[in-house]
Amino acid sequence: MSGKEVDSLELDPAVFAAKVNEGLVYQTVRWQLAKRRSGTHSTLTRGDMKGGGRKPWRQKGSGRARAGSNTSPVWVGGGVAHGPKPRSYNSRLSRRLRRQALASVLTDRQREGRITVLDRLEVESGKTRDFKNMLDQLGVDCARGVLVVLPEKDEKVWRAGRNIPGVTLLPVEGANVYDLMRRGHVLTTRAAIEALQQRVLKVASEN
Repeated sequence: MSGKEVDSLELDPAVFAAKVNEGLVYQTVRWQLAKRRSGTHSTLTRGDMKGGGRKPWRQKGSGRARAGSNTSPVWVGGGVAHGPKPRSYNSRLSRRLRRQALASVLTDRQREGRITVLDRLEVESGKTRDFKNMLDQLGVDCARGVLVVLPEKDEKVWRAGRNIPGVTLLPVEGANVYDLMRRGHVLTTRAAIEALQQRVLKVASEN
């Protein structure tokens, strides 16, 4: 296991000293959560229910309120009026805006000193105990949540960290605004930071 902390690292100001756009961050989180919705909710309207074709009783003379169908929404056990139907919650949000939101969150985390960059991150044993001990040595509080961003998926690190409450592990290409906001601290490596900067700057140069 290795956990030597890097003393200094040159960060691109376009990624880690960008203008923080809170409205865009909120919009991006809403977009991410909406994409995760299955949209399988469904209800039966009066037209979807069985029966209801015959008038329950005659219009006049019974003393009861007039009724035309026992599937009416005003009846107990009747259909649902304007209920939810299966739908997609997906919406469009350009890559440029998503990267701007990512830069906003990274800037905020960097200003607050909530990013720890290691020269490398290895857990040779693949044991959760060793991973937790490394976090304790670095002074990272799992209670506030930790997002571990790796340059690529390392099976030993993945196996060691995935069962720790409050710890989320992601490869660089999976780093996103929602998980950065959800976790209080970011633990990453020099290689991952460089790859993350390239990912954000590449989109910026294309626009």
